Amino acid sequence: MTTPSHSVSSRRRTGLPRLAAFDIDGTLITRRGALADRTATALGALAEAGVITALATGRPWPQTESVLRRAPTLSYAVCLNGAVVMDAAAGERIADRSMTHFEAIEAAEIARKLLPDVSLGLDMADGRHFWEHRFAPQMPADLIADLSVARVADAVGAVDGPVLTWLVHVPDVDTLAIVNELEPYMPLGTEIRPSGLDMAEIAAAGVSKSAGLKIVCQRYGINASDVVVFGDGLNDVDMLRWAGHGVAMSNAADMVRDAADAVAPSNDDDGVAVVVEAMLAGRRWPPATRSSTFAAVSPDGGSDG
Repeated sequence: MTTPSHSVSSRRRTGLPRLAAFDIDGTLITRRGALADRTATALGALAEAGVITALATGRPWPQTESVLRRAPTLSYAVCLNGAVVMDAAAGERIADRSMTHFEAIEAAEIARKLLPDVSLGLDMADGRHFWEHRFAPQMPADLIADLSVARVADAVGAVDGPVLTWLVHVPDVDTLAIVNELEPYMPLGTEIRPSGLDMAEIAAAGVSKSAGLKIVCQRYGINASDVVVFGDGLNDVDMLRWAGHGVAMSNAADMVRDAADAVAPSNDDDGVAVVVEAMLAGRRWPPATRSSTFAAVSPDGGSDG
């Protein structure tokens, strides 16, 4: 692993976390796919206060560009739900976890056998993406517009190198139902989980947003208790539980909010900015239920949304 290109500021104020990580879709950006000016300003102010800031997203690295353009002080990007960790400023991949060829092929064949109507997408370690012709889950418009995808009849036949993730979609079937159906049969060394979008995802065992953030933490000797994270999706539950303070958005599902220590206003109500501004001002947010070394804070008269 390379040396960190980001120095840890000695100006970090008492009461602030050492690392703050943010999901993108449903958290940082609005339903229209925009990063609000208020949110971009809050992220910049947090970094200026000495906090290391990172994305933690299901998106591939190139599809984080629109956010990084608007918030260039973000230092790291945990992508594909933890399969890839990037130094955002340097554009350097510092870690990745792929399945072996055998694991990837076997996992896909199991999905095909157990889910007759399944269609598959494929994220290769070299950055290529293959989608089967019938693969059509609901996805953010800006993500699809910027994503270079090759359409194929059979994604399994396209595998010619290390595989980061399989995307598993069945029309009109809930993501958790797909996970529950396939989970007992996944080959050793792989696991299936919600992707954060309208599909499930198969990856190497142990890959998660929290695992990706741990890699960033190890660079600076940061404990989980010194981390705050923000998220809204089922793929955020692991990091919400792992971090010293987890903040769910009010637009999140009940099980996501239940995994968090606090609930912010929605992504359309600048929820991340509301909480970050309060953190920087030293105002109390509903107190954390788990021990952490920084202050949880709240806007005056704030609402759960």
